[in-house]
Amino acid sequence: MKNNSSFRQFSIVLKHEYGNMIKSKFFRGFTLVILLGIILLMIIVPMTANKSAAASSPAAKSLLVVDNTGMFSQSDFSSISGYTVTFQQGNTTVDQLKTQISNGTYDDAALLSNESQGKIGITFVAKSVLDSMPQNFQTLIAAANIKNIMTRYSVPSSAIEQALTAPDLTVITTSGNSDLMSGFLPSYIMILLLFYTIVAYGAMVASGVAQEKSSRAMELLITSAQTKNLIMGKIIGIGLSGLTQLAIWVVGLFVFYRIEFSYWQNNAIMNGLFGMNASHLLFMLLFYLLGFFMFAALFGAIGSLVSRTEEIQIMQLPVILLLLIGLLVSIMGMLTPGPLLTVFSFIPIYTPMSMFARMNTSVVPWWQIALSIALSAAAVAAISWAAVKIYRIGVLMYGKTPSIKEVVRALRSDKRG
Repeated sequence: MKNNSSFRQFSIVLKHEYGNMIKSKFFRGFTLVILLGIILLMIIVPMTANKSAAASSPAAKSLLVVDNTGMFSQSDFSSISGYTVTFQQGNTTVDQLKTQISNGTYDDAALLSNESQGKIGITFVAKSVLDSMPQNFQTLIAAANIKNIMTRYSVPSSAIEQALTAPDLTVITTSGNSDLMSGFLPSYIMILLLFYTIVAYGAMVASGVAQEKSSRAMELLITSAQTKNLIMGKIIGIGLSGLTQLAIWVVGLFVFYRIEFSYWQNNAIMNGLFGMNASHLLFMLLFYLLGFFMFAALFGAIGSLVSRTEEIQIMQLPVILLLLIGLLVSIMGMLTPGPLLTVFSFIPIYTPMSMFARMNTSVVPWWQIALSIALSAAAVAAISWAAVKIYRIGVLMYGKTPSIKEVVRALRSDKRG
């Protein structure tokens, strides 16, 4: 019966905090502004890109290619971009090409001729000094010449094709993950989201506790509910509102990603975001929850210690400093992996950032992942327990901030009891 009553108190506080956050002007306004920004980004960028591409893409120039060697064909020049190629064979002079360009028949021309020692010469005739020969023109001539020579010596066509095929390129890094978008990007986004959520919603936990304490409403709350239900209901309720906000943004991003899929499907960043496998998503959610509730409990304890809401800014600076250290070490560790990131991945307050970063940018043994999760879960439980005890002694001390000595004494006496 007592357990049912305790759970009921917890659920009432949780619903109250969650409902208040969802209905608040901050939540609705900020959620709407970011969602509108996402919509504009996902729709306007493809629209403007298509318009600018249509406006900026000039008409293809006409290029006359004259082959005096008798060794090439129209198909050898089919891959030239930016030109409409006309191919001719015969004895043509440079002066004849100049005349055709001056008459406006062609924009540019290229003359292929035999030189000494079996070499092929290219004479490019340009209409303007600003015109230049296509970048891959010489490469195409060289490839076609190799093909012709091999054919002349009866080399099988399959061998010619194999010789002229570019080799497949595979990039492997010592960090164990060569794909930047599937490794670095998910970690970077999760770390930034965690940092934003902790700073924004963790501060709300501290502010909510401090406001209740300064208004002396805590006397009524303490007499009607257990302190652990009050603080944990507040932490989880506000935390769920933060997750709701993030879910709205992610769903909005995904919906408009699918609407404009024809444009965004070739975008490496979007493919990295929505191409994450299930294990990445599960670990991302797990580490996110561990990190948020660990720091939210710290913020709750801070809020119960201050006597005025103005003092929260000063009291929360050490926590934000800890966050910044974890943020910088994790990001730098992803760029240049080293032992520092490994050490930080086993420090519970840094594990959600550092271990997830390691997992996405290197090969991590399964036992290290399991150990880091266990340590983080134990840290969440320990910090939550301490936050409840600090909350209990802090909320009833009006006009006076408890000293560290008083807090430690209260924690020890409560533990012995």
